[in-house]
Amino acid sequence: MEKRVSILLVCLAISALAISTTSKANLLSNPGLETDAISGNAPTNATTGWSQGGPANDVLTSSNPPDPVHSGIGSLQLTANGGFSVPVAFQRFAASPGQTWDFKGFGLITNALPAGATFGLLKLVWQDSNTNDLQVGTVLIGTGVGPANPGIESVHMDSTSPINTWIFMEASGVAPASTAFADLLAINVDQNAAKMWFDDMSATVVPEPSTVAMALTGLLGLVAFAKKRRV
Repeated sequence: MEKRVSILLVCLAISALAISTTSKANLLSNPGLETDAISGNAPTNATTGWSQGGPANDVLTSSNPPDPVHSGIGSLQLTANGGFSVPVAFQRFAASPGQTWDFKGFGLITNALPAGATFGLLKLVWQDSNTNDLQVGTVLIGTGVGPANPGIESVHMDSTSPINTWIFMEASGVAPASTAFADLLAINVDQNAAKMWFDDMSATVVPEPSTVAMALTGLLGLVAFAKKRRV
């Protein structure tokens, strides 16, 4: 009997681990911009899976060569002429209050950015059911900003950033009350003309506590049952 219970305990533990692993899968479509990349081609306006904001042709898929990539042959290129046109690529997902979201990736510049409000970043924004932006709530990684243009911002690529070096960026937090959507954005804030690249992005939701609690409750129940059978 003890052997049978031990086997059940192992199976339940493996199931709990599988649930955790599945929950942490990358939710982003085309996270590395590989879908539309063709080696040796000029940047294309096609960015499968990503919605675009800002002027037309400012959000592009780059291919390597000649453009930089963190891996594979594709990367996201945000290029702007200045004046705060702010090109943006984003994906939107259904979300619930209390969920912990993590958004991360890599960014690169090939020319030094000017001082001032010219920078690139990843940003996590909560929205209600009417897609109104919500204040940030709990910030785990990154910087919470607001009340105007609220969200959780990663580190910035700015005038202090090294060129031709991929910079890791991450924004993470807990969805506040009234959350219905999570917007995940790559942004070029262009007070001045600037070009930047993003690659190998990922978005994950940490397993809900209720799921883990259920698995642990099952484990404890089996242990108690085993002890009772031995008495």
